[in-house]
Amino acid sequence: MDKPRPPFTWHYYVMGFGALAVLMALSLGAWGSVVSAVGFTILAHPVIRFSGPTRTVFLLAFAAMYVFGFPEADVVRAMMED
Repeated sequence: MDKPRPPFTWHYYVMGFGALAVLMALSLGAWGSVVSAVGFTILAHPVIRFSGPTRTVFLLAFAAMYVFGFPEADVVRAMMED
């Protein structure tokens, strides 16, 4: 019954950041950003044995897709005014 608990690592902070990114993208209806943020969150999970520079490259790629998946600033302003 006494299983050793996994250490609290950076993975959990990155997963939390990804979850917040999903919620922000959902509030604007930016579906491409939602998908890339979900991928970012899943890839950051500590159980996934995907380490080294490859994980970093994929996390950066998902972050870039997240940023460029949002609509233009004028569209966001118009959505917030309604």
